[in-house]
Amino acid sequence: MAKDTESKKPERKKRTKKPEAVTPLKVEVNFPSITDLKQALAFDSDGHLIVAIQFKARVDQFEIFRLVNLLNQPHGTLYAIIGSPQSAMDFIFDKKQNRMDILEAASEIVAAKTDDKGNILPAESAGQEETTGVVTIQTVRFNHIPEEEKPYGVLIEYLVDGTGELKAAGGRGKTATEAVIAGVHICGAVSTDLKEPFEVRAVLEEVNRKDPSAVCRKLVRVIDVGSFDIEEGEEKKTGGKAA
Repeated sequence: MAKDTESKKPERKKRTKKPEAVTPLKVEVNFPSITDLKQALAFDSDGHLIVAIQFKARVDQFEIFRLVNLLNQPHGTLYAIIGSPQSAMDFIFDKKQNRMDILEAASEIVAAKTDDKGNILPAESAGQEETTGVVTIQTVRFNHIPEEEKPYGVLIEYLVDGTGELKAAGGRGKTATEAVIAGVHICGAVSTDLKEPFEVRAVLEEVNRKDPSAVCRKLVRVIDVGSFDIEEGEEKKTGGKAA
């Protein structure tokens, strides 16, 4: 009888491990400046229109390593954002209302200031008011330090008009254009009210027109191309840490 009682004891349930919830990690690989952007349209096997995008970028060994790591491991849907800090026009699409709006860059007359009577001053006068009699840019140097949060830097040496005192101002940014804008704001060559690249460029062009300078042309060139490529030799000489 004792054996029968022992044989009827309920079996213990085996404990199972509860599955752990894993929060996916967001990964973004950044290429701050790309060139030679190309696109090609085609249809896939199901008849859907698809686009192939190709671009060139200066090699950043850390970002390339992160990109390879991302592609070699399980991941969700990939996405990409391509943008520019300056453009003349853009389109805004409202899919619900089936409507398209055109967004244009601010015109010079809108960005211009008004006089005491409320009349709109020409854009040239507005830019001149901010720059004439303030500073005179003497030299400019660029650098690129990839490990910095803001890798692009510019060092501007300038004379304070009226005193002849030589000073220096440094600006940094996530792009070469941002660095130049920060630098000319800090030294006072361009009013801080003018934040858009095309506004800053217009002021520098006006300064260069009245007093032609290779330095101003360098700054304008950086805004145009969004790169410090024009100063490759200087960057190597200074070890990339001048500013």
